[in-house]
Amino acid sequence: METLGSLVLAIAGVALGWVVVQALMIAAARHRNGLVTVYEHETGLKIVRGVVTEELGPGRYATWPHAVEIERHDLRERSLTVQSLEVLTADKLPVRLSLLVGWKIQNAKSFRAAHESAYSRLYEAAQVALRERAAQKPLDDIAADRGTLQDGLAEVVAAKLTNVSIEIVSVQIKDITLVGASKQAYADLWKAQKEGVAALERARGEQASLRALANAARLLKGNPELMNLRVLQALQAKPGQAPPSVILGNAPGLMPVSTAPAPMEGTDPPS
Repeated sequence: METLGSLVLAIAGVALGWVVVQALMIAAARHRNGLVTVYEHETGLKIVRGVVTEELGPGRYATWPHAVEIERHDLRERSLTVQSLEVLTADKLPVRLSLLVGWKIQNAKSFRAAHESAYSRLYEAAQVALRERAAQKPLDDIAADRGTLQDGLAEVVAAKLTNVSIEIVSVQIKDITLVGASKQAYADLWKAQKEGVAALERARGEQASLRALANAARLLKGNPELMNLRVLQALQAKPGQAPPSVILGNAPGLMPVSTAPAPMEGTDPPS
């Protein structure tokens, strides 16, 4: 009986030790899983039973065994892109714009409580501000200088987010794309401008050519010897071309000049 009792006590001790070890292992695992690290560029919000009780700085915090939740928020600057927003300008012409907004969180607690989706609120505010600014500017000003839209736009967006605890760092116009009637109008304008430049260049070329001819005529009139030199130049044969014809004084017609040898007697001259 004593042996049996000792065996039962030994088994019970082993079982109790196994239970204790398992409990310790589970507690250690829960402790490891409940550790939250808040980095230098972040801030943490300590939430106890749904209520934000404290704002935590960088460090390592345990959320177990207490009913604690730690929510991390990145305080670094980040960017938001508003893609392909089609707006109407002051002269009622459509233009497609894209916007790049640099922003960061001012206060994590206010940011969390201000709106269901603060990111959506920021996107909407940037859209509305861009539409309002574009509606005040004619298309010519926007196409000539994007700064006419960009200058002061950051302040306008920030004014729409005063209760969201977001700091607007910068607002930049990325792309300006003409669409519809505005695209066709600028294409027609560009074509007309280029045709005018081409016509002007042709007129300048004709004027230069006429001026050169007039100068040549004055030189020949004042120096008749130059005509002889010009005739000699014209008489120079060029490979693969027909013999030149020269007008001499008041001759009744063209006198062909050939470099071929004279015909033999008894043969017909070439036509």
